[in-house]
Amino acid sequence: MSSDKLNFKGRLEDKKSHSELLVSLNIVSFKDGNTEILYAPAMEVYGYGNDIDEAKTSFEICFREFINYTHNKNTFEEELARLGWKIKGSKSRKRFTTPELSELIKTNARLTEILNTKDFTSYKKELAIA
Repeated sequence: MSSDKLNFKGRLEDKKSHSELLVSLNIVSFKDGNTEILYAPAMEVYGYGNDIDEAKTSFEICFREFINYTHNKNTFEEELARLGWKIKGSKSRKRFTTPELSELIKTNARLTEILNTKDFTSYKKELAIA
C-alpha cells in the first residue's frame, strides 16, 4: 500500500478569518475481515471501506464531520483536551499539539487492542483545519 494514498486533507471553512491549523496525525490502517479501516486515535475518527480508496473517502467525510460538529457546538477545544491534546497560547493565537502515539497507547484501549491483535500500518499525516 503506497503512503500517497493516505495523504489526507481536512479543512473547516472559516469565512471570517480564512485561517488554517495544521496538525500531524497518526493514522492506523488495518483490516477487519474484508473491510479496510483507517483510524486516527488522536481524534477518535474512523473511516472504512472495501478497499483503501473507499476507506480514505469515508475517513475524510468523518474527519470533516468531527471538525464541523465540534466547531458548530463550540466544543472543538474541549474535545481535543479530552482526547489528550495540549492547548497553549493566547485566545487569538492558540497552539494545538497532538498527543504522541506512545501516550495514546497508554490511554486508548481500542488502539491498544488494534496494535495487539491486528496487522496494521501506521502513517503520520499532516491535515489542515481552519
